[in-house]
Amino acid sequence: VLANLAAGIACDCVALADLGCASVDEASAQLAARLERSPCDLLVGYSLGGRIALELAASRPELVPRLALLAAGMGIEDANERAVRAGEDDRRAEDLRVHGLERFIDAWYAMPLFADFRGCPAFAATRARRLAGNAEFWARCVSGCSAGRTRPRWDALPALASRTVLVVGERDERYAAASERARRIAPELRVETVFASGHALPLESPVRCARIIEEALCPPNRSTSRDFA
Repeated sequence: VLANLAAGIACDCVALADLGCASVDEASAQLAARLERSPCDLLVGYSLGGRIALELAASRPELVPRLALLAAGMGIEDANERAVRAGEDDRRAEDLRVHGLERFIDAWYAMPLFADFRGCPAFAATRARRLAGNAEFWARCVSGCSAGRTRPRWDALPALASRTVLVVGERDERYAAASERARRIAPELRVETVFASGHALPLESPVRCARIIEEALCPPNRSTSRDFA
C-alpha cells in the first residue's frame, strides 16, 4: 500500500508488537502515547489494527482527526458469543505455544475468512514472513486481544461517522454484512466496497487501498457508499 501512495504522503507504520497487545485497551493506550508525541492527519488500521484504531478514536477522539478502518469489526455484543470467542482464542494461543507458529499459521489461514487470500500472489511471501515471527507475542496477542475480551464499539459510530471511512472486500461476507449494519447505525459513515477482494485487503488490493487512503486524507465530497473496481 505504501508503495502505491502518492508522493509526499508521509506514513508512520506501527507494528502490533510495538503496541504490546496484551489487550486492545493496552494497545490503544500505547498508540495514544505515540500520537501525543507525533500527531497524525489520518489513522489507518487493518483488521485487529483497525479495532485498536477504533478503540482509540472512541476513547481519545481528539487524537484522531480522520479514521480509515480496513476490514475491521466493531465488536461482539452478545455476552455468550463473547465468552465462546474468548475460549476459542485461548485454545488457539495455547496450541501456538505448544506446537509453534507453522501449525498455527496454517490453521489460521485455513479459515474461510482467508479463502480469497490463499489464492493471492502475495500469500506465499506473507506466510513466510509470519513464520519468522515471535510465537509468544502472537499467543499473547491472540488471547489478550480476542474479540471476546474487547468492548464492542458500535455505539461510537454515530459520533465518528463524519470523519470515518470503513473499507470492506466484496467477498468478505461477514465484514460486508457488518458494514451494512454500521451504515444503518451511522448514516453519515462512508463505506467503500472493494470488488473481487476478501479480508486481506492491503495484500489483495494494495492499489485500491492506497487510493481510498488518499481520498480519506483529502475527501472530494462526502459520500455514504462507493465501490472500487
